[in-house]
Amino acid sequence: MVWRSGPSFSWSRDIQKSEVNGKLTQGENIADNGGVKEAYRAYRKYINQLGHEEPHLPGFQNFSSDQVFFLSYAHFWCGHKKEAAALQQVLIDEHSPEIFRVIGVLSNLPEFSKAYSCPQGSPLNPLKRCTVW
Repeated sequence: MVWRSGPSFSWSRDIQKSEVNGKLTQGENIADNGGVKEAYRAYRKYINQLGHEEPHLPGFQNFSSDQVFFLSYAHFWCGHKKEAAALQQVLIDEHSPEIFRVIGVLSNLPEFSKAYSCPQGSPLNPLKRCTVW
C-alpha cells in the first residue's frame, strides 16, 4: 500500500488493473491520516469533557461511540464512479481512490483496530503502521 512503502500499489476494478502513483498522492495521504487522527483526538477530548459516552443513535445500540465515529468517517467516502472516472482519478488525481482513503487511513490507526477488535497482523491491524505525527 502507498501508506507504507513504494511509489505505487495495485488497484483492481472489475475488468481493469491500474496503479495509483504514490508519489502523486503522498501529500493527500498524509493529510488524510493526520486529519482523521486529529479529528478522533478532538472527539475523545469532547467525550472526556462531557464525562460520559454519547447516547446511542437509534439502530446503532450495538456500536460503541468510537465505532460510530469511524463508521461516520468511512460513510463519507461511500460512492460509485463510472469506470472512466475511476481510471482518470487513478492516473492524474492527487487523491487516492476513496476505498484507500478509508482502508489506508484506518489501518494506520490503532484506535480503529481497538474499537473493532481487529486481530493483530490483519489488514486493518497491521504489525507495521505508517505514522507521520
